[in-house]
Amino acid sequence: MSDRFVFQATKEEVEHQFKVHSEREDYFESHFNITPGSLISAVYREEGQRKINNFIWGLIPPDAENERSGAENYEVTLGEIQEEEWKIECLEKRRCLIPASGFYKWKTTKKKNTPFYIRLLSNQLMALAGIYTVWKSSSGRDVYSCSMLTTEANALVQPVGERMPVIIDREYHSTWLGEDALDERTLDRLIQSYPMSQMAVNRVSEEVNDKENDDPQLIQPIPK
Repeated sequence: MSDRFVFQATKEEVEHQFKVHSEREDYFESHFNITPGSLISAVYREEGQRKINNFIWGLIPPDAENERSGAENYEVTLGEIQEEEWKIECLEKRRCLIPASGFYKWKTTKKKNTPFYIRLLSNQLMALAGIYTVWKSSSGRDVYSCSMLTTEANALVQPVGERMPVIIDREYHSTWLGEDALDERTLDRLIQSYPMSQMAVNRVSEEVNDKENDDPQLIQPIPK
């Protein structure tokens, strides 16, 4: 699972890389231990316009009783999407990109779980593929929520986990954010695991295991 990630970038960096603009400064606050259920920034296309907004990380089902009902839907595989009609509709019509500096994976042994931080060698932001939905609260408020797509891990990530988030190259941002359904060939190409030659994996402090910790030191490499 990839149930934690990091966001550290300026407003200008996000706006430039994702070709989006917002007057809201709080969409660009740095966090180093983002967990499911958190509000996260996501880029999406709505009414023909590319936008950025705060989404709940955890896709809320259409028949949910409250906003917490999507907690377990923070990540999803293509196979899982294809099992439920409402998720298929999200994939066809409501795709989003989640800006991230990197994500954590844990190598599990009988003795302990060792955390690793995974990023791009370029240190640029990743664009993690997601699907989203808009749930109507009892008060009539539109609540945006999303789930992160995962794929088979590449050879670099595989030793610490069998799956990894889908990362969309910048040249395909517009394709992923399009409002039309993707054909099978295009979808298969986009959700392939990211090239290992462009990524780095570093062991990091076990302090990240505590969800309350949110500090730049969490992503600093430590000796293996």
